[in-house]
Amino acid sequence: MNRTGLLCILLSAVISLVSPTSIEAKALEKSKTTVGTTNVSIVLPDLIILHYYSGLTLNFEEFSSSIDRGSADFDVQWNGEAESSSELNEENTELDLPDLVSLQLPNVWAIRGLSPSGSAKVSIALNNNVLTSGTSRIIIEEGEGNIEIEDNQGHSGTSINTSLKGITGSEATVGNVRITLNFSETTRAGLHTGGQYKITAETI
Repeated sequence: MNRTGLLCILLSAVISLVSPTSIEAKALEKSKTTVGTTNVSIVLPDLIILHYYSGLTLNFEEFSSSIDRGSADFDVQWNGEAESSSELNEENTELDLPDLVSLQLPNVWAIRGLSPSGSAKVSIALNNNVLTSGTSRIIIEEGEGNIEIEDNQGHSGTSINTSLKGITGSEATVGNVRITLNFSETTRAGLHTGGQYKITAETI
């Protein structure tokens, strides 16, 4: 047998003695691992969402009353005139219905959003403070204490700073509006229209 044939026999014997498991182990010993990490940054813009009603109708409860003023003596003349010191007049027809009525409109606005400070500025102003029905007028009083915004967190005024709690609906900041109505020029029942206020919300 020549040298080439002997070499082939020896090589075959070596291959038959090496198991597949041994080959895999050798391959694993030669594998390499490398790891890379990536930092992720996100930039969010200022964001604010205002929820509000575009129209409100305030329905006051019905009211009627009979007021007994006792008895009165009248002096009557033959020409048909009658007069008394007990006559009803503007001074003695007062009833506990005030000309000015201050009322709170609960939960009529809400805001959601994001800002650098986590807060927002919310303000209210009157675009038109007169509601009319013919010559009858209802006046929305202007100024601090008469037209105000409240956030149910103890902040109130014509302009307040309040918290932004995020963009989800369940985290909205909800608030009220307080207005003072003047009925001194009101002479008719029924619908009076034309009043308008504006709410402004801005990130700070």
